[in-house]
Amino acid sequence: MAYHEERPRIVYRHRDDDDALSTSSYDSTISHDREPEHIVLDADELHPRDVVYVLRLTTRRHKTLATYESTNPFTSIPDYDNPSSGHSNHNDDENTDRPIIEIQTTVNVNRSLGNRRRNPPHSRRPPNGGSVPITMQMQFEEVDWQEPRRYDIEVDDYNAVDEAHNAVMKLRSPYLSNALKAVVSYYPFCSLDGKTLTFDAPYTVLYHHREALLHYRDNQPSCHDEEYAATTARHIDILLQFLKDNPVGKAVAMEEGRHKLPTPLATFDYYWLLLKPGSVVYAKMNDVWSAFVVSSFDRYPATRSAPYRINCWYIESDGTKTCRFMTEFTIPPWLGEQAIGSQTLVPEEYWVEDLQAQGGRTMREKQIHEGKMYCELLKRPTYLEHTGNLIDTGSSILAAPGSTGFMSGRVICDASGFRKYYDNGAYPPPYRGNRRCPPVALMPTKDALPLFLPRCGCTVCEAKLERPGDSPYVGIEDVDPLDTTQQSDLYYMVCKKVIPAFLLSTRRWGQVQLQNLEPVQSDKNAFKNLVLDDNIKVTVKALIGKFATATEGQVSPWGNDFVKNKGEGRIFLLHGTPGVGKTCTAECVAELTGRPLISLTSGDLGTDIYNVESELNYFLQLGQRYGALVLLDEADVYLERRRAKDISRNGLVSIFLRALEYYRGVLFLTTNRVQSFDRAFLSRIHVALHYRSLRDEDRERIWLNNFERLARDSAGSIHVSTAAQDFIWASRDVRSLNWNGREIRNAMQTSLALAENEAQENGSDKIIISEKHLRAVVQMSKAFKEYMDDDKFADEDDEDHVQF
Repeated sequence: MAYHEERPRIVYRHRDDDDALSTSSYDSTISHDREPEHIVLDADELHPRDVVYVLRLTTRRHKTLATYESTNPFTSIPDYDNPSSGHSNHNDDENTDRPIIEIQTTVNVNRSLGNRRRNPPHSRRPPNGGSVPITMQMQFEEVDWQEPRRYDIEVDDYNAVDEAHNAVMKLRSPYLSNALKAVVSYYPFCSLDGKTLTFDAPYTVLYHHREALLHYRDNQPSCHDEEYAATTARHIDILLQFLKDNPVGKAVAMEEGRHKLPTPLATFDYYWLLLKPGSVVYAKMNDVWSAFVVSSFDRYPATRSAPYRINCWYIESDGTKTCRFMTEFTIPPWLGEQAIGSQTLVPEEYWVEDLQAQGGRTMREKQIHEGKMYCELLKRPTYLEHTGNLIDTGSSILAAPGSTGFMSGRVICDASGFRKYYDNGAYPPPYRGNRRCPPVALMPTKDALPLFLPRCGCTVCEAKLERPGDSPYVGIEDVDPLDTTQQSDLYYMVCKKVIPAFLLSTRRWGQVQLQNLEPVQSDKNAFKNLVLDDNIKVTVKALIGKFATATEGQVSPWGNDFVKNKGEGRIFLLHGTPGVGKTCTAECVAELTGRPLISLTSGDLGTDIYNVESELNYFLQLGQRYGALVLLDEADVYLERRRAKDISRNGLVSIFLRALEYYRGVLFLTTNRVQSFDRAFLSRIHVALHYRSLRDEDRERIWLNNFERLARDSAGSIHVSTAAQDFIWASRDVRSLNWNGREIRNAMQTSLALAENEAQENGSDKIIISEKHLRAVVQMSKAFKEYMDDDKFADEDDEDHVQF
């Protein structure tokens, strides 16, 4: 069988020849008494060759059987058993010209040379139904460009071929090598060093830089002489023409046509066109759409159904500085065409904008805005309002998972404090117990960012001392949060959009989305509306006013203004019957001063002496760090007087005495059993305030405040009828109950629930709390109190004690 009209020139090449795979020719005489070790079949015309195709036949053990060269793609496997059969001419002239481009394909055959069988032709055809050169077939089909791909190849009328490896391009032109060094600025794990550059099909780095090469061809450095510039331009044209004319190039042209449709489409096999390293993509991390920079990509395992694995990087704090971290995304294969904007990883230029969901900003503007917000939050702990779902970021560099679910309340964003305090307690929040944190996912290998812009690699350009300029990635790694240097938009875009925060409502750590954070709006009127004796209000305001923060949301740690390390705080003891406003006083003072409030109970501290000490110190340290008011509700559990026979109780008292002695902040203690306090605490308490029981006029003020707050907070959608208000003022049943402040609040909430249910049943948008709603709550409360006062309840209680 002849695959060229001219008779080939046959040359021996030995395996120990250093240039065994080059396209230089070495003539020799064939000896049929020995086994040919490395045959070159050259059927080209004798002139300088621009593109050469090389076909290597090897054994399973990678022993080279024969090597063929041609200036045209191979359409079949030559019969190396009889290389000269069927050819009429043989040319012995020497040709030492090296090509500009060499396309090399390696085929593993199933039998060694000289022991071959012929197999009938196979009916399988290329995917497009036409004839595709065998050298190009490995490029045209779904190939893996990071690792060798194996194929089962059937050919007409010749020996069976078991598997073929992916085609490899070798650029032997120093002009192209230098040009690529001038245009490829960031392509990790792609080497442009050496005299010969090697690229696996489908030559992604070359297709990603076609426009850059075209621009460089016409805008070469002025130091290039005319001959060098002309040769470089010619070689670039040859490369671009090859990329355009080969089957991959034709498929790429069709794919780029899909990208330009009104709704941009893409096929899976050529989605890599949109994954150029250095480009920005959007993907979900921790269920939040964020920006990332593509580093590299591949398909593994090397099969037709292999997914894309895209390695990207982003910026996140490690607790002390912002660093670049790697992450991997996977895109599963799909059939046919799909909208680019519907994928799980979307290139920036193909993102489908949703201004309403993005807060009125484009996605780029939103990412930059939140990136700047992230950098500001890293500088210091910040007191903010959060409304939304918490994020579980078990794979984050700040690796401990946190609370999840919906949370509406105040938080303190503190990335540096998270690492320091998260596991500082006896039971690290949020995990209380022996549960182990899930393992951190392994990160892909981090690439190296370039320091300078690319430049030509020729000797003239390399001899220049001045550099073309800094890379856009300079200064993007290991940034001190306190550094005031303005960063690039790219830096802010790829900053993490989730930050650790201390959740004040649960006293646990969690991960919050930046888009769910708002400045704190303190209620300065809360203290004014507090129903207390005027003398108490004046005293509290006078003592606490100096601790008010100057800036809303600004965390101001407690200072060292007094005697060093001792007695530097302010400790308030609020005592009185339940529901008279003790806890509410601490909450209103926090609103007045604009400071966070860490509200603790015995459930947060426990009762074991060792855990209590650790947990108490933990929360007091946080209170000191955040300049927060700390409230210990029902403190009598820990502050009861010591007894000679109760060593455990004595230990708790000693722990609290020492903690109060050295605490530097403001601490509120509440109790309704002050008589049981150990007398040693009296010298540690700066102000002790007694709250008397509520009078009828106090209750009326509390009711009125609740009515006004309800109307204000609901923006008029909830209304308390005049009849309902008159019922509260005039009803003897209401007065006889002697409700305290907490019971009045509970009654309002129950009445509101009844009114909401009635409005829903009637299909009304307006909610009206009527007299019947309040009357129903009063009757339920009255019946319960009568039952509690009845002798039958005492008997029932006694029976319960007997049972237990």
